[in-house]
This record gives sequence, structure tokens and C-alpha cells, in this order.
Amino acid sequence: MAKDRRGDAKPSKGGRSRRAARPVEETVTSGGKSYQPFKVGDRLESRSARNPRPSTVTAADYADYVNSFGASRKPSSRSVASRNSVSRSRTKGRARGGKTGFESAVPGSQIRDVVGRQIQRLRVRLTASVIIAIIVGLFTYHIYMGFYVEYKTEIVTISPYLETIDVEGISIRDETVVSGSMSSSSVMTLQNGDKISEGEPMVNIFSSESEARAYERVSEINRELEVLMSMNTASEDSANTVGLISKQLDRKMVELNNASNERNLSGAAKLKSDISYLLNKRLVAMRQDKDFNDRAEQLEKEKIELESQYSKQPRTIIAPDSGYFSDSCDGYETLLNTSMAKGLTLDALNEIMEKEVSPPEKTIGKLINSFSWYLACPVPAIDSDYLIKDATYKLYLPYSNAESITAVLARIDKQENQDTFLALFRCSSLASELCTVRRQPVKIQKCSYEGFAIPKSALHAGVKKVTVKNPLPDTEYPRAHLVYVTETTYPSVYAIVAGQIKEKEVSIVYGTDKVVICTPKNGGDYLSLGDTVVITERGLYNGKLVG
Repeated sequence: MAKDRRGDAKPSKGGRSRRAARPVEETVTSGGKSYQPFKVGDRLESRSARNPRPSTVTAADYADYVNSFGASRKPSSRSVASRNSVSRSRTKGRARGGKTGFESAVPGSQIRDVVGRQIQRLRVRLTASVIIAIIVGLFTYHIYMGFYVEYKTEIVTISPYLETIDVEGISIRDETVVSGSMSSSSVMTLQNGDKISEGEPMVNIFSSESEARAYERVSEINRELEVLMSMNTASEDSANTVGLISKQLDRKMVELNNASNERNLSGAAKLKSDISYLLNKRLVAMRQDKDFNDRAEQLEKEKIELESQYSKQPRTIIAPDSGYFSDSCDGYETLLNTSMAKGLTLDALNEIMEKEVSPPEKTIGKLINSFSWYLACPVPAIDSDYLIKDATYKLYLPYSNAESITAVLARIDKQENQDTFLALFRCSSLASELCTVRRQPVKIQKCSYEGFAIPKSALHAGVKKVTVKNPLPDTEYPRAHLVYVTETTYPSVYAIVAGQIKEKEVSIVYGTDKVVICTPKNGGDYLSLGDTVVITERGLYNGKLVG
């Protein structure tokens, strides 16, 4: 006979006896309270008098239960009736779609514990991976910066630097318009910029177009023969000629570039022939080409044949005055002249230049009569203090073959409450290439420097220790004869010497926001001619090795 849960003995089915269950009077203490015992899987009645525990059992409740009572019980000690009741309880719970307390609490709490531990481990691993990646990246960066970075450098040379006032100039000249008309049988005897004397023919008019073309070809042959003759003479004195020809070539290339930007096709065609001539002349001067005697003989034969095809005495249009010839007129020939320059003001000049003018009709061109002319330049008031009346200045004109022209400041018109003044320069020489230019950019030289031109980005402040003697007299400070050491800053640059960065001091005499001019000084710690200066400073220091 087995005892039931109230302690009475009852027979079991089949004559078998059940194991004795724990007496009902025993209690379990959990969370400071006493409860009646229960087994895992028993259906719980929420807040009942028999079992006041809630139906939803948490992981903490289960832990308390196991520590107090449940851990001492084993599944094998449970009776058959108890197991059957558990089975019936689970079946009913599943039929109702619900779960018993420990079926929902125990497995879920274990999963949450496992997941929490894995997440914690993952966080640690991720943090360690990020730290290692940062360390490796910094190490790689320093290696790259130290050995594989290509620094932008520049070789130190002595070069001039000009400080200029950039303005626009308007040419004022004495000009004479030559009236006439051109036809297919008319041929000009001169080109832009050519000098002509009074009474010389400007245009030859033939009876037919074929005669005019034959005359033009003879003129071209004469010019080419002159070129060939000058080439042969160049070979006789090549030592002094090559450098001069090279300078002329450089100027012609600049003019060709300007003509291309301005879409001046006629000027570009003339410059092409001039450049070709200079190239051939330089080859002859350098004795890299033979003479041109065969070509000259061929041209002479062609010239004799052509001269028989046109009249020796065509009708002509002669020059009314002497001067430089220009084949274009702009309409300002009668509005601007040298006689009005003395009393010209900025307002009067602006009024003239704002007028709508048109070139005169039926004209061959114009003659610039005088070699003395004026260049009117509106100058900002902030720069007018650099200009002194009757002083001589260098003017840099981009359309001139000469590097610069010399001019005297004839007058400067300063009006109160104006932001711009009028400076009038008197020029005593007229270049042929300036005859067709009315407006042009002008650079007025303020001052000139010569030295090491270094980009400002290469400068940095160096620090050095200097020894200074105490200047105070001994009567006031008995220990005044002592010296002390202090630190001072100085402008310097980084130079590459034998694959190593070396800091060198510079002496600045002039500077802008982009470049500084340094005077050469002797000494190992000063920048010298031919040094390689690092333009961009990035991670440099004195003694650093560079590749």
C-alpha cells in the first residue's frame, strides 16, 4: 500500500505499490517566503490558496527553487501517478495551446544566457579587431610617408622679380588717313609696320590682274633672295649669331601665340614665314645645313621670266607723309592726337572712348607721322603714390617685340574723391608691331628684385638657440656680465641634401601671398644656388631620410 499525498496508504493498480511522496506539510522557502513544493511540469494554479505562486515562472524563481528543494529530487523518485499526472497536465496544456510554467521559462532563460554570452564575446572580438586595424594602418602610413612619398621639389635659381601696376593703356598718336580704294589689279608695296618716306609709292595699280599677280610674285622673290643672302652671311659669324637668332625665335613664337588667341589669320601667316626663315637661318649659322646657292639661282631665273609679264611703270598712290604704315583704321584717328594730351583728363578720355565710332570708308590705311607718342593709363588711386611726374619708368607691353620700352611720366591727373587717376606716359620710340594696336595691357614697373624666388608654401618657422649677453650695467646688476641662452624663430625651408632633409635659413627681402624673394648668403646653414627645395611641407623634419 502506498501513501497518497495526504499521507494515507492506498492500493495501486496491478498490486504494485507507489513510492512514498514527500509529505505535503513540507514547505519550500524562496525569496524569503515559504511555499508548498511542486515538481517540474506540474500545472500551477495562479494565486490559489493551495499555491499562491504566479503561473509564469521566471528564471530567478526556478533558480531559487532548485537551490532550496528541487535539486535534491531526482526524476526516478517520482511515482507513476505523479508522472501520469505530469503527462496529463502537459497534454491538456498543449491541447489548450498553452505551456506549463517551466516549459516556457527554463529553456528561454538558458537561450538568453547563451546568446548574451556570445554577444559579449563578439563585442570583445570586434573591439580588438578595430584596435589592431588602426595600429596596423598607422604603422603602414608612417612607413609610406617615411620612404615612399614623392615630395614636390624645385631647384633654386637666381631670377628677377618685378612688382608692377597692371593697367590698360590707350595709344595717342598723330595719324594721317590715306584715302583710296583697292581693286583686283592693285598691289600694296608695303606691309603693316613698314616705314615709308613722303612721296614713295604705297600702291601700284596695273592694267590687269595677271600683271598684278606677276608683280606680287616678283616682290616675294626679292624678299626670299634677301633672306637667302642673310643666311649665307650668318654662316660666316655663327658664334655671335646663334644666340641672337634664338631670341628672335622666342619672340616670334610669343607673337604667334597671341595672334592665334586673337584669331588674327593674316598676322599668323606672316609670322609663319618669319619663323621658317629664322629656323633655316639658325641651321645655317650652326653649320647644320648647306648654303642656298642652288635655290637662289632658281629664284633669279623665275624673277627674270615674271618681270617681262607686267608694265614697268604702273599707276601709283604715293604716301602723303612719312611714318609707319598701318592698313587698318579704327575711327579714333581724328579724336585722339598728341596736341590734346597736355590737358587730357580721365573724364574726357572716358567720354572719347565711349563714343560710337566707325572706320572711314574707302581708305588704304593710315600713316603714323611722329615717333613721339603717348600712352594714357587709368591707374588705381592706391597705386598712384608710386608714380612721380617727370620720372622714367619701364613699361612692359605684350604686343611689342622688345622686352620693355622706356617712357617718361609726362603728367598725372589726380581728382579728389576719385578711385582712379590718369597717368600719361610719353614714349620716344615707336615699334612697328604697335602701329595697329589702340588698346593694350600695360605693366608699369614699381620696383625690381633679384634673388631666389621661392613659393611661399615652402616656408616654415625654424627654431634655434642663441647666446645673448645681459645688456644691463654692472652697477645696477652685479651679475650683468653673464650671458644667457634663449630660443628664437627664423624663416627657413627644407632642402634635400644627399637623400636627407636639411633645414636651411633664408633671408627674405620681398614677399607676396604666393612667392618670396631671398637674397643669397654664404654659409652652410643658408640656402644656396642649386639646392633642391621641398615645396610642400608634410611630415618633414631635420635629418629625415627620403627616397
